[in-house]
Amino acid sequence: MTGSVLLLGAAGNSGRLIAAELAARGLPIRLAGRRREPLAELARELAAEDVVTVDAAEPGSLAGVGLVLSTVGPFTRRAAPVIDACLAARVPYVDIANEWPAVRALLDRDEEARARGVALVTGAGFGPAATETLVLRLVDGVSESVRVAAAAGVSRTSDGVRETVRDLIAEGVAVLYRDGQVVREPLGSGATLLTFGGAARRMLPAPLGDLETARLASRAPDVVAYLADPAGRGADAGADSYAWAEVRAAGGEVRTAELHTGEGVRATAAIAAETARRVLAGVEPGAWTVGGLFGAALVTDATGARVTVSGPRPAGGAGSSARPSRPGG
Repeated sequence: MTGSVLLLGAAGNSGRLIAAELAARGLPIRLAGRRREPLAELARELAAEDVVTVDAAEPGSLAGVGLVLSTVGPFTRRAAPVIDACLAARVPYVDIANEWPAVRALLDRDEEARARGVALVTGAGFGPAATETLVLRLVDGVSESVRVAAAAGVSRTSDGVRETVRDLIAEGVAVLYRDGQVVREPLGSGATLLTFGGAARRMLPAPLGDLETARLASRAPDVVAYLADPAGRGADAGADSYAWAEVRAAGGEVRTAELHTGEGVRATAAIAAETARRVLAGVEPGAWTVGGLFGAALVTDATGARVTVSGPRPAGGAGSSARPSRPGG
């Protein structure tokens, strides 16, 4: 394990929590952001290695960095230049993206990442990683269809999250997989009521990162990822967070699973920090989801989340060691 973690957006809501989780794991941290004052305050609290206002899109700015961890969204607009710099400097990259275009764009760089000997990991937060771990536990053999959803309890919504949600809604398009092909429909099409976490929730198919992680984890031809209807009940202030997945096997059997953890942003912080720690320890190069690289257990290991599974037990017993094939597979 060499070099420090360069944490982008460290002074933000997610960034501060991730910084604390990195420090708790004994990792050297360089805090990066637009304003030095809040970074300096955080550095004093955590005894962080350094505070920098850095242009992470410049490869030269990554000298001495062991890994870049980005919290700066919307990732659809802001991730690519940082990933370019990481590839050029041969520095691993982790982000907490939850937009389908951003997650897919990173995974499409698998061949380039392997050629450069660099690990790129996306979706290291509550949402993509949580629903992915459920799908990995459910899948055994050939899957016909998968549906996933999450409802994050939050005490405070960051500007970055609000901007990301606004971007998704402004596009007015739902994205899903049908017969193995990407299908785009008007946002609001396919709205449904799902019951998980002890509540009935109105959900909308949406272009979330969960869509791609669930597809890779299952290889199912039909996949839908749901966003809580902004006009209905979704994230509950200060409440616990829940993820849900349903897998229909080729033989018609249906299995579901739920994950229950605490506040969504804190769960994201633990998942992102644990992912960074493991990547720094050395992993196979390529472009990865969290479950694709580390299997189904990382999320529960990092957060202490509880998982319950309902439906016929798979004959093969997929279990917590299951991993999907890599993006190019």
